[in-house]
Amino acid sequence: MVTRKSFFLLTGGLLISLMFPLMVKGEGKQTISGEFYNPYQVPVDRANTINSVFIPKTGSFTDFKSSFIPDQNIYKVNFPIEKKPDIGKLRPTSKISPALERLRQIKRPSDDIEVIVTFKEDRRIPLMPELGQGEKRGERGTRRHKAIEELKAARTKSQLNLIKKNQAFRTFKPTEHFWIVNAVAGKTQIGKINQLVESQDVAYIQPVEGGEKPPDSISNNDVDDGRGLIVSDPYFNLGLTQPWIGLLDTGIRRTHVLFNSPSNIALVRDCVNGGPNCNDTSNPGYDPFDTFWNHGTSSAAIISGNNRLGNAYRGVTGIRLDSWNIYSNFGLNTTATLRGIQRGIALFDKVLVGEIQANESETGTIATAADNAYDAGVIFVSANGNFGPSSSTVRSPGIAHKVIGVGGFMTTDQTQYNSQGRGPATDGRYKPDIQTPTFSETASNVSDNALRVFGGTSGATPYAAAAAMLSRNWLRQFGTFDHGQTYAFMILYGQNPYPYNNTEGAGPLKMATNGWANWGKVVVGNGMTIDIPINVTAGKKDFDGALWWPESASQAHNDIDIHLIDPTGTERARGFSAVSVFERARVSGSLTPGTWKIRIRGFNVPTGSQVVYWASHIRN
Repeated sequence: MVTRKSFFLLTGGLLISLMFPLMVKGEGKQTISGEFYNPYQVPVDRANTINSVFIPKTGSFTDFKSSFIPDQNIYKVNFPIEKKPDIGKLRPTSKISPALERLRQIKRPSDDIEVIVTFKEDRRIPLMPELGQGEKRGERGTRRHKAIEELKAARTKSQLNLIKKNQAFRTFKPTEHFWIVNAVAGKTQIGKINQLVESQDVAYIQPVEGGEKPPDSISNNDVDDGRGLIVSDPYFNLGLTQPWIGLLDTGIRRTHVLFNSPSNIALVRDCVNGGPNCNDTSNPGYDPFDTFWNHGTSSAAIISGNNRLGNAYRGVTGIRLDSWNIYSNFGLNTTATLRGIQRGIALFDKVLVGEIQANESETGTIATAADNAYDAGVIFVSANGNFGPSSSTVRSPGIAHKVIGVGGFMTTDQTQYNSQGRGPATDGRYKPDIQTPTFSETASNVSDNALRVFGGTSGATPYAAAAAMLSRNWLRQFGTFDHGQTYAFMILYGQNPYPYNNTEGAGPLKMATNGWANWGKVVVGNGMTIDIPINVTAGKKDFDGALWWPESASQAHNDIDIHLIDPTGTERARGFSAVSVFERARVSGSLTPGTWKIRIRGFNVPTGSQVVYWASHIRN
């Protein structure tokens, strides 16, 4: 057996490097998969801590306490290697997006086209500084603004060098550089696409506008019914309404009654016609007001609408919302999407809501930007899209590794929304990650008092994003900083333990109440076992446990498992997927009093080590 202390020596101090992150700017070489690149010394969670608190049915928490995993509970030992039933094959991916491929078939080689070229990643995105004391968001002097300007300059220089040295780009005319992803927008000819794709520096290429519509469907139930299904009101009642949530959608009807007196709307911006900062009102066509699609108004009202039309239509949160319009009258604009993501990060949006169904793989520009947004400190929640029910129909960025992909069930009777996009992703991961209600009645952009039934995975995504924001704010009360912990709770809130499927993922979301919650993060090595002791007193029932870990699209998949062990040492449940980046397990019914264990095991960790977030709940 290799104990925690000897493993620490073998790995050269991995645990210390997690508690005291790298202090080198630039590329920031990663030593632990999922570890933040943290040159700005942003507070992060300490590994191997066990946080515990009682969550009542209503009201505030009680009895918070924190301890550490005992040294002897972190060890390496031989364990049986079982064949996993869901191991699959990777599907081939193309550098050319399906939308661009379609345009190549119908346009002439000499036709001009605006595209976005994504280069292979050459640097890590740093965890961005928080808003400091005395700083105001939007000011140019904040530490975050300076960090972004530094990254932007490095990106632009690197991208221009790539374009200059590469003969394939002789006729490519760049129009805009992006920093959240190593990508450049520009103009070329349809016939030159193959030359660009053949470059070894190019990872993906797609049109600026591929014609993707918002992930909507039109069909009666109210928002309070949806809130009841996800059990969010106890968290809303805590009054945790800071800081901001960003909505990437079609804009909003700012004058709607659900957005005024009181207003939970912060910024309303047009990233299509508002330039790189989404706020150049002098540009022709500037319009942040949901003119074309009647979509963003509904999304925003579910997230943060007030109660002026009664409790039935009050939103899930009271959190201030930034609206980033990323749709033209033609459809999704990829340049605008990247602008919106960048501005959301720059202005401290803690959750970004992707009402997007881009036709690209997990290596596409938007998916890569969403993964990088996580690295910068953002929780990213996005629709699975409405191209189901066939398999492998999940769209981007819901398909991405560090994005909570959202499916939907009907608010009225909780049956499956049939046209929801399904996984698996091209690398076999399950999608959606969770499901939330859809087809509920909320605001419409038709008039200032108008309502309508909002469906599709668009109607589900605002509930999931709002739950993520409430969960994030709840965790911050206890000094939990890592947003990866919110992802673990989102999986815990799902009601479907292993085995999973590509219709429901971890299942319908219900936020945890009336019981003990436990959580923390660990670093898991190949073949390592970590036993987390959980004390269960008499009269408790339903032990739920969940894992989530951040992987990038370019790394090898790390296979981590969860096992729930009773006081006799018997395994009572497990999450045992070969392909997932989450695990979910449940022991239903009455629980034997004593010390249970959440056993986290590195079944196969080819990268050497992986940051893993865990969460559990035991019901009264």
